[in-house]
Amino acid sequence: MTVRCELNINGGTRRILLVAKEEETVEHVALRLAAAALFFDREPALEVGPTHPAVVDIGFYPDLLVTDEAGGVSIWIECGTVATNKLTKVARRLRAARLVVLKESPEDGRRFREVIKKEIPKGDKIEVWAWPKDEFAKWTGALRESSHIFGEASGRSLNLVLNEVPFDVHLIPC
Repeated sequence: MTVRCELNINGGTRRILLVAKEEETVEHVALRLAAAALFFDREPALEVGPTHPAVVDIGFYPDLLVTDEAGGVSIWIECGTVATNKLTKVARRLRAARLVVLKESPEDGRRFREVIKKEIPKGDKIEVWAWPKDEFAKWTGALRESSHIFGEASGRSLNLVLNEVPFDVHLIPC
């Protein structure tokens, strides 16, 4: 799925294009769009690959990335399923960066937090945010190939409209 979206968030406007990779589901694209809205003011990079200067020496690529003024990694964002091996290595290499994982439900978030506790040293630095029950299905259902979002985003909160469907969502920290 490819999503073209005009974002009008917190008084700013940006047009984005999210192109799903072959293995990505609609739900994964929906999480990526949510992350783009949540971190709108930080202007996240939506497509990060081997040529992006901030990740050249890391060997892994995030779903979204926010850089600091010097071009280093400020926030590494993963959406949906992510390998603990990847997070372990990223956390070790990016000690000063925030690591955020978005999950579809509180249950997914809590399960993943338990996995992190068991498998990732110093995993408490990894933030896991989950959509409230039923809200993510509503978000995914509102998503279209040509979409429009307007409203506000702050921290873990989205108070906005996606394609005429209103959302007042506070993602749950897990």
